[in-house]
Amino acid sequence: MRLLLAMGALLVVAACGGSDPPEASPASSPTPTRTATSAPALEPAAAVVDALMRALDAGDCKAARKLVVTPSELGCDVVEQSKDSFADEGIDLDEVTYRVGAVHDASATVRITWGNGYPTESYDVQRIGSRWKVVFDSAA
Repeated sequence: MRLLLAMGALLVVAACGGSDPPEASPASSPTPTRTATSAPALEPAAAVVDALMRALDAGDCKAARKLVVTPSELGCDVVEQSKDSFADEGIDLDEVTYRVGAVHDASATVRITWGNGYPTESYDVQRIGSRWKVVFDSAA
């Protein structure tokens, strides 16, 4: 229930949702990466989305705000309400799969497969300097 509340709050803050970007051609289709310790390290664009999910789950507003393009768009009340919500919804963040789409200029879309039957979500990420950050209002 908390995850739904948190995701609902994210969507309220979000601009009108768009559809997922078209799939990349099979020849250039990115390989999904997992957060499990036995899996390869996440690509930087996926790692920032994973870090945001973990900051939300920890209820750590300061950490979450460091990971988004516009920190003022992310209210600490939303972050605090998200604390422990992933486990409450049956989501193991170590089992989540991230798929980074093609990078265009300094932006990309990261698709999240939760692994528990919840619909796939997409987050836009943007490279600012040498770091990737989540475009907070991109939750789809």
